[in-house]
Amino acid sequence: MSSRHLLALTALTSLLIIQGAAGQSPAPVPPASLADLLLLDQIKQLESRLATTSRTAETVAFQGEVEYRKGHFEEAERFYRSALQMSEKTARAHFGLGKLALAKLKSADAVKLFSRAIELDAKEPIYHFYISDALTLERKTKEAEQQLQNYLRLNPTDPDRVPMAKAALDVFTAFRGVEVGQIDAPAQPAPITFQKVLNLLFTEVTINGQGPYRFLIDTGATETVVTEKLATKLGLKKIATNIMHGVGGEGKLDSPIFRADSLKLGDVTLKNLPLGTLSNPILDQVLDGIIGTPMLADFVITIDYPRSRIELAKKAPETGTAVPVWCFSGLLLIPVEVNGQYKGNFLIDTGADTTMLAQAMAANLGVNKNTPGAALNLPIGGVGGLDDGVLMVPGVTMKSPLETKRFDVLLAVDLKDMSSLIQTELSGVLGYDSLKDYRLTIDYRKAEIRLSK
Repeated sequence: MSSRHLLALTALTSLLIIQGAAGQSPAPVPPASLADLLLLDQIKQLESRLATTSRTAETVAFQGEVEYRKGHFEEAERFYRSALQMSEKTARAHFGLGKLALAKLKSADAVKLFSRAIELDAKEPIYHFYISDALTLERKTKEAEQQLQNYLRLNPTDPDRVPMAKAALDVFTAFRGVEVGQIDAPAQPAPITFQKVLNLLFTEVTINGQGPYRFLIDTGATETVVTEKLATKLGLKKIATNIMHGVGGEGKLDSPIFRADSLKLGDVTLKNLPLGTLSNPILDQVLDGIIGTPMLADFVITIDYPRSRIELAKKAPETGTAVPVWCFSGLLLIPVEVNGQYKGNFLIDTGADTTMLAQAMAANLGVNKNTPGAALNLPIGGVGGLDDGVLMVPGVTMKSPLETKRFDVLLAVDLKDMSSLIQTELSGVLGYDSLKDYRLTIDYRKAEIRLSK
């Protein structure tokens, strides 16, 4: 399986939710472990517990996990390495370093680190879940399948990850014996034109020789999807059901996965593809599907806003400013400083018509749902549906590797579910208004973007 499809399959990562039991005389419930608190995203409680717990290699590693969840990756690495200096046999520290390696798409290093964590603690389910992603990047499909099966055996009741793990296994089965995402393209593909409509980027795609169809180009999508209407029209075969995450509604929804024999974009044809689906009456009016750019991760991708075209190459250009990124489930994050005092990681999102803050970042700036005049009375739409809890945040200055820019007003949306998906804090989104003047070059293999004008 090619690297670009793991970038889609890593979207299987999600938040573990533990259900409570009801009864008149409940049995005594033991205190939640540090691992339980982490999986429940109860980070404040975890920090409080760590503050009153003896300093050991294990607790230091969990301090690294707290920093990782906050998006403080350098600090997380320091804690993980400190834990290993105290005891090389700290499984949680090896796991943490493996996650950092995977976020830089250093899959071979990630496999070694996750393997060591499993060797030290084979009964921890989440280690098996993560190593499956790294093994898929390394094109070790059989081993990846085995690790997902191990995960399901160890944790068969997780309401979120279990469906995702099963979906991945179904996809593996559906494409057994063939190369997923096999590429048929000239040595130097011709530029692919796109149209700018409502500050979004659209291009034409054919599927199984039929079309053309109108697809949104989206660096903020973890997978390539078609509308259910188009999947029905094409007679695509359903092979699995996944969970899709996005802004709006409840933040996630079921997404059947279909098999396509081919998808052609410009003069590039990809064969044997799993395609997710979305069912959204609003989006159905403007598009037939979404191209998640991780699908093209074997290429260096340049989205040229001024010239309205996409360029695909095997080598990155040397022009422009190189910016390291973190890659989670195919999503590209860069550091941004807000109002000179708050730092966070923002998503590079060609599928967003405007730059937005997460509500957690808005709260840092003193704006929440109870702030007079902050609520936007007009809901905005996303993949998950409508979001009617949008806030307006005045006077925001953002300093990013792109530039320092002042916004009179920015919208703030709920990104908690997206943060849970990637297991680290997402502080906002850099959309069309932040990207429109640039040539944006994405090199997934180097975990790097370049920006030039």
